[in-house]
Amino acid sequence: MNLTKALKQKKKLIKKANDYYSRFLASNSFEKDTTSAYNPEEMFNNWVATTNELVTLKTKIQIANQPIAHKIFELGELKSLVTNFKRISTQKGIVRDRYNGESIEYVCYFGQVQKDDQINKWEEQIETLQEEIEAFNALTKI
Repeated sequence: MNLTKALKQKKKLIKKANDYYSRFLASNSFEKDTTSAYNPEEMFNNWVATTNELVTLKTKIQIANQPIAHKIFELGELKSLVTNFKRISTQKGIVRDRYNGESIEYVCYFGQVQKDDQINKWEEQIETLQEEIEAFNALTKI
């Protein structure tokens, strides 16, 4: 199995483990002399087994990703930079405060155009890294 398939399998296992957990949670305690929709023992055992399977798969993925770990970390941090930078105010000039009517003059280090340019640069880097990681994932077997 290549890394691309392993990552898809990881998502499926996470969903499967969460489903077993939800079923166990809902069926563990029920009214005496009634039956639960799911067998709690079976749901518990499936939940734990799926979690163990997930740990094994995540370990294999982590080992296989070592050659590109730097790119994966860089990708994550660039995405964080973009998300946070988009929230930065570029307000400048004189603005009347809506609560007390006072005029406040704002200045900013990055203007809107500079901000947009920086975000575009980071997004280009993100796209390049994603392409490199996807190519690695498609070719790397675990």
